[in-house]
Amino acid sequence: MNDMSKVERTVSQTDIKISARKVQVYYGDKHAIKDVDVDILDKTVTAFIGPSGCGKSTFLRCLNRMNDTIDISRVEGKIMLDGEDIYDKRVDPVQLRAKVGMVFQKPNPFPKSIYDNVAYGPRIHGLARNRAELDEIVEKSLRGAALWNEVKDRLAEPGTGLSGGQQQRLCIARAVATQPEVLLMDEPCSALDPIATSQVEELIDQLRTEFSVVIVTHSMQQAARVSQKTAFFHLGNLVEYDDTDTIFTRPQDPRTESYISGRIG
Repeated sequence: MNDMSKVERTVSQTDIKISARKVQVYYGDKHAIKDVDVDILDKTVTAFIGPSGCGKSTFLRCLNRMNDTIDISRVEGKIMLDGEDIYDKRVDPVQLRAKVGMVFQKPNPFPKSIYDNVAYGPRIHGLARNRAELDEIVEKSLRGAALWNEVKDRLAEPGTGLSGGQQQRLCIARAVATQPEVLLMDEPCSALDPIATSQVEELIDQLRTEFSVVIVTHSMQQAARVSQKTAFFHLGNLVEYDDTDTIFTRPQDPRTESYISGRIG
């Protein structure tokens, strides 16, 4: 990306949570991501936008090594989280994913109780010494996901019995229960109705006070509503990255302008 030096001059190094340099992703012979440079800022919502198949979800999955689960994928370049290379051989991907949580497009609660959905991560990562501490983490996480008041009297019921919007907020509670530093969200509202979407968007705004949030969205309106920074991807390239307001009102690249105006997509 040609304007990275300009971007870097405008932010302090202490504001940078994730720094990606020269990132390439291959699926077999397919070159899916090409030479991406970007800095993700701390306690900021960053939106990845672009046409279907442009690489935005592929790049998102690089940030917590989810692409490792795909046999034919290969990631090159450097991705640093708080100055540490997440692709270093000494980094445990399971521990990394506790620090960089993820919420997927379709709500995917475990076939367990509401309580056990949220308690699962803290249990396997040893974050609670006893049941009282675990109860506290579950309540805090459900409150953080704006779900506690709706489920506090039925924590033993299956998470799969909740509505779609509630299930997605349960998945957000599950993700934040491991006390991550970054929360990745891959089109978290695409399967939700407008009311549930609005609730999740309000939640995203609250979450950024504690986490860096990176959201892939096919909705430019959603990106404009929830994010402070926006990255536009096209054909595997990061075309432009700037303040959200600038991207939507004064884009520098004609491809961005064409996408925003609906001429490509």
